[in-house]
Amino acid sequence: MHVNFYKKPQKTHKTLIKVEKSVLFLDYLDHFISNSATKRVQGYGTVGLAHNTIRTYKSLFRIVKAYEFEKSEKLYLNSIDKYTAESFTRFLKIEQQYSDNYCGQLLKLLKIILRDAEKSGLEVHPYSNYIESFKQKSSDRILHILNPSEIKALKGLQNIPEVYTDSYNWLLIGLCIGQRVSDLLKLSPDNLRKAPAGLYIDILQQKTKKAVTVGVADPLVIELLENEFPRKVSQVVFNKQIKALCKMARIDGLVSGFKNNPKTRRKEIVDAPKYEFVTSHIMRRSFASNYYGKIETPLLMNITGHSKESTFLTYIGTHQNKDALANLFMQQAGVIW
Repeated sequence: MHVNFYKKPQKTHKTLIKVEKSVLFLDYLDHFISNSATKRVQGYGTVGLAHNTIRTYKSLFRIVKAYEFEKSEKLYLNSIDKYTAESFTRFLKIEQQYSDNYCGQLLKLLKIILRDAEKSGLEVHPYSNYIESFKQKSSDRILHILNPSEIKALKGLQNIPEVYTDSYNWLLIGLCIGQRVSDLLKLSPDNLRKAPAGLYIDILQQKTKKAVTVGVADPLVIELLENEFPRKVSQVVFNKQIKALCKMARIDGLVSGFKNNPKTRRKEIVDAPKYEFVTSHIMRRSFASNYYGKIETPLLMNITGHSKESTFLTYIGTHQNKDALANLFMQQAGVIW
């Protein structure tokens, strides 16, 4: 059923008649998702929401629908007040036991939808401006990277089964250039460019729509790119195979990390061999962490696509490489004395 969100209020005897009930929240969210291709992306000056962003709004739709079923009530744009927001937060965190980061993300999206509706001239509850998101405490995060010795072990692997070859090559390339997996696995030889200083890769980052050029410093990766450019693999296959490759490289020390409990379908902290926690995201974080303190932070941020230094430092964990930063300062401080 098509809902006209922009119908002008009727007037009788010059008096504005207010509708008792506003538009249903899920109706407006459905309208928002349907028009995602023309939505402006804040902060980037672009139009059209990314596929993963649309997917998170669809998750919000599904979860709000479950909340309405649980509470036997419908949410209207003008009925989401302080009590409702707190009730929805309890539903997410206590009843559904979602992680703090996921709860916070859903509340942030809820607020975005309400503010968008308000900009469209629809009535929303005044409390919508005060809805706050939250995230996991930095001290509770568990970050995994592949350190230089583990990367060396990967490079030294011999007799790799042919079925793993492409994922292996993508893994080595990813650790060398610090890009998101969505950008990495879309690379082709057309992205390569010979420059006076060496081999460059020109990339238009999918998430930020930012054009970056990354220099390739590793001789082994240069050889792969120029002579054995890997074939396309899916992210699902890649994530599965890089765990096996890290196991082959004996990256199997016991570490703590979050794993999904198939019974509760929630993440729990467990101790397991390190290779079990390896996912495609480890490439970009390893690149940033291993070079942090050795290369100027703004240069690293330009490559990884982070726009704020605070976000970048949280991404790699501020506890890492502090001595390296101090060492870099000591090396360069003498120039003014």
